[in-house]
Amino acid sequence: MSCRQRRRPGLLVLVPLGLAPLAFIGGSPPSRAAGVSREAAKAQGFGKAPKKKAPKDEKEEGESTETGIVKDKSSAKSKALSKQRLSDLRDKTLALRQKREEELDEYEMGKAMIAKYGPEVAVMPQPVAERVAKRGMVIGGSFYATMLAVFAFGIVLFKTQEIVIPPTLMAFVTLALLALAIFGGSYGMMSASWDPDKEGSALGAEEFSENMQILGDGFRKATLQTEYEKALELRNERRKLLEAKEKKKRELLNK
Repeated sequence: MSCRQRRRPGLLVLVPLGLAPLAFIGGSPPSRAAGVSREAAKAQGFGKAPKKKAPKDEKEEGESTETGIVKDKSSAKSKALSKQRLSDLRDKTLALRQKREEELDEYEMGKAMIAKYGPEVAVMPQPVAERVAKRGMVIGGSFYATMLAVFAFGIVLFKTQEIVIPPTLMAFVTLALLALAIFGGSYGMMSASWDPDKEGSALGAEEFSENMQILGDGFRKATLQTEYEKALELRNERRKLLEAKEKKKRELLNK
């Protein structure tokens, strides 16, 4: 094996050629040799091992990732809910606007009918009036006749058998029958069918609910009459403006 000589003040060492970088004894080796030795050590796996993340850091990183995912999901869910609410609000607003326009059309048509045919248009049709009077008289009149019969029966007992019915009892019975007569007559009129071509049922439960809704709607529209008038004026003004714009467009196109 061949060797080479390396001189150093006060020391002479014979070193094999393959171990030349590690042959210096004492003193600091040259920087180039140190760099070569470090590179060789790293190549052979003797360098510093890479730092491993602590379990705590890994856990915090995982928690932050999960938190970010949850936030993304919650933000996406909130955006979807806000879009759904906006869509529902838009649909509700459009439905209310359409209903208001229909009420205005109905009110305008009613005014036009009264102006054309007179107040007789608002009168209840003859078949409906007869049906209402008949039901009111039958139901209310039966309770009223019962009240009169009870009063007459008490007088007959006193005259013939000298049996005195307590005045408080007689007053209570007659007043109760009178109240039933009033409410029965009202129910009879309200439970009649207001459709001229429909006779209605015997009890009139469905007709009563429908007629009550009609009455409530009529009272509500009566309170909104001034608002309807203002809305009709504004709508007529918009129609006139639109007609004027269309007329100008046609004039410009014809030129």
